[in-house]
Amino acid sequence: MRADQGSFNRAMESKIAQILASLTIDEKISLVSGQDLWSLPAIDRLGIPSLKMSDGPTGLRSTNSDPATVFPVGTALAASWDRDLVEEVGAAIGREAIAHEVDVLLAPGVNIQRFPLGGRNFEYYSEDPHLTGEIGTAYVSGVQSVGVGTSVKHYVANNQEHNRMSGSSNLSKRALREIYLSAFESIIKKAAPWTVMSAYNRINGTFASEHDELLNSVLKKEWAFDGVVISDWGAAKSTIGSANGGLDLEMPGPARVFGADLAKALAAGDVTEDTLDDHVLRILRLIARCGLLDGNPKQSLGELSTPAHRALARKAAAKAMVLLKNDDALLPLKTAGKIAVIGGLADYPAIQGGGSSQVSPDRIVTPLEGLSRCFAGQSEVLFERGLDPEPKPATLDGRLLRPTEGASEQGLKARYFGRPDYQGETVLETTDWRFSKLGFGDQAQSDEEAFSVEWTGIFTPRHSGEHRFSLSHSNPDVDLIIGEEELVGSTTPRETEMLFMILPLNRREAKINLIAGKSYPITIRYSQPAGIKGFNIFNVALREPAPSLDAALRAAETADTAIVFVGSGTTSETEGEDRASMRLPKEQDELVERVASLNPNTLVVVNTGGPIEMPWVDKVRAIVQMWLPGQEGGHAIADILTGKVNPSGKLPMTFPMRYEDNPAYIHTPGGAQVDYGEGIYVGYRYYAKTGIEPLFPFGHGLSYTEFEVSNAEAFCSRKNGQAIEVRARVTNKGASAGTETIQVYVENLASIEATAPLSLCALDRIELEPGKSADLTFVVPSRALAYFDLDQEDWTVTDGPYTLHIGTSARDIHHSLNIIHES
Repeated sequence: MRADQGSFNRAMESKIAQILASLTIDEKISLVSGQDLWSLPAIDRLGIPSLKMSDGPTGLRSTNSDPATVFPVGTALAASWDRDLVEEVGAAIGREAIAHEVDVLLAPGVNIQRFPLGGRNFEYYSEDPHLTGEIGTAYVSGVQSVGVGTSVKHYVANNQEHNRMSGSSNLSKRALREIYLSAFESIIKKAAPWTVMSAYNRINGTFASEHDELLNSVLKKEWAFDGVVISDWGAAKSTIGSANGGLDLEMPGPARVFGADLAKALAAGDVTEDTLDDHVLRILRLIARCGLLDGNPKQSLGELSTPAHRALARKAAAKAMVLLKNDDALLPLKTAGKIAVIGGLADYPAIQGGGSSQVSPDRIVTPLEGLSRCFAGQSEVLFERGLDPEPKPATLDGRLLRPTEGASEQGLKARYFGRPDYQGETVLETTDWRFSKLGFGDQAQSDEEAFSVEWTGIFTPRHSGEHRFSLSHSNPDVDLIIGEEELVGSTTPRETEMLFMILPLNRREAKINLIAGKSYPITIRYSQPAGIKGFNIFNVALREPAPSLDAALRAAETADTAIVFVGSGTTSETEGEDRASMRLPKEQDELVERVASLNPNTLVVVNTGGPIEMPWVDKVRAIVQMWLPGQEGGHAIADILTGKVNPSGKLPMTFPMRYEDNPAYIHTPGGAQVDYGEGIYVGYRYYAKTGIEPLFPFGHGLSYTEFEVSNAEAFCSRKNGQAIEVRARVTNKGASAGTETIQVYVENLASIEATAPLSLCALDRIELEPGKSADLTFVVPSRALAYFDLDQEDWTVTDGPYTLHIGTSARDIHHSLNIIHES
């Protein structure tokens, strides 16, 4: 039995074979398609229950928009470079999945961050395949350790949102193998994920969901993957191509390309029953691995939004944050004097990206809240928004809502009805403040799918002036009433917008002048008529009156320290569209520069999922990359800024000086054909090859202490199969405890083929008290020395000289060791 199978054993394999032999053709066909958006059909006569799936890169995304713990996004987890931490997070998300009765998480996303504007880069881990593989392996191991399956996605070369549904990623086989397939291979061989999700796009002209070479030859045969290949939602394009090309499960249901069309293909001999049986066998194996043939024993492990999970989310967010700059040791902050906190993102942060990974948060701790708690009774904290950072209106802030006048609980009173007219018996009554809903109403829907919900309570504006509301909804009509005025109703003009490029939504907008601090009765309604099936979506957004820039500048001038929060807002990093620019809106850049000109102790906190240009980098004393840190990010950034936690995060991608410097710049976005013309020179490999200086290099991250790397040596280790053993001593030379991440890069000097000057091949974190040292040993497998030989159609290690570079970033190399590889 393979170690990766866990409790899956020969007895269960025998049971699965018996079930397969007992299935009718119709039952087999039913199992290779979903029965609805998120689940597989049950076959009661054989004791096969329904299996449920949901999204989960950042936390469990309830298909009914119920709350769960929001952990840091994928990029942030990778910035920790901490495999143990990520495995711990994965296990916690798995437990929350169990609490929501979910069997398979549609995560992790491990696509390479090919260029800085990729709309889903925040979900992914890195520009580097080795780091991606290490973090992805840890995530999969953690989730599956509690009996919940994972789905490693999106297989493969799905690196932009532009034309993602049908565009062709055109790249060399060498780039495909060395960069884009490498992380998938590593995760599959080390962690054995139970499913892999095929992407929407084409690869060199062939759709990923029917790519025989990549699904059958590489994934299932060469890598011995024995799990299920699931289509991305709606990505399956053809019946025969998908069935023969390696797709095991079409999602969502009901079937579009399988089902009746698959039955016809079987009858015509275009698809064999042996092929169908292989698909079904894999699906039965998945059902068994999830414990569903054993009575679902994992149910006892469910855990949701507990103090332990909140503490873990806080720890993960703090470990992810990267200290980019810290001139004259401005950080950690002292507790004397006034601190000006400037920027709307300090009080309403971007905690996650948009799209299918969006989680309904258990709670949101803001940076302003975290800092105010840390400095309570010690320093005066002044807050000013300065400007509006949102390119689109942000989701309605639940803190403005109360179920009744004077209530301490935030949110509105929600009443759900099993009819579309807000009449009859109340099916559910609760208090709700989460108005970004990707799926909801399950508990109220009748057999005809009809339901309605009415939210009522009090809305209390924070600012006087014009308030602009925007309601996006999947059903025909919604209502918004404030005071006695109906702002949105059935007669309000509506526009159509596409969500994630696949879901049409209605959008209605309205504006009203309100007075700060005054209580206004508010009613919001959503009605789902009978006979309309689908994914119920509802978002209520609000743009508040513009803030005062002058007030922000006055606060900065009078404070001892100014902290400016900048970022691309809560709506701009999302599935379905790439980022418009690597530049912040010019107003934010100008705000930073004006604050810095007034206060010599200015530091900037960057609240984004990826790199931005920083024209003010030399004008501020400190910069912290906060990422999209999850719901506990406000506590975490306060921990970092005050020194409660010594920063240890490292960049998992290069921060270019400007967008035009990145290697994919001249090849993106592309049209229907996307040319990966940079080949293997992705990220830091390109900057090392060309000598272009980045703003901050891959692997960069400062600490409040200092480390020394010494006693470096390397030698070939025959006992490890021609691996290279690297040793180094790390010493904490500073005055505080801290963690350093040592990175080993290989440079191939032996091959006549063009190779990257640097390729990450090993890493390790070490935590040390002041004055302490530790010896680290890295085993670099011979595969790390290989390139994919197009003539041999295989990996090749050339005998000859190589250099191993040991450092703390791709540009901060402490030692370079020359070795000779001999077969």
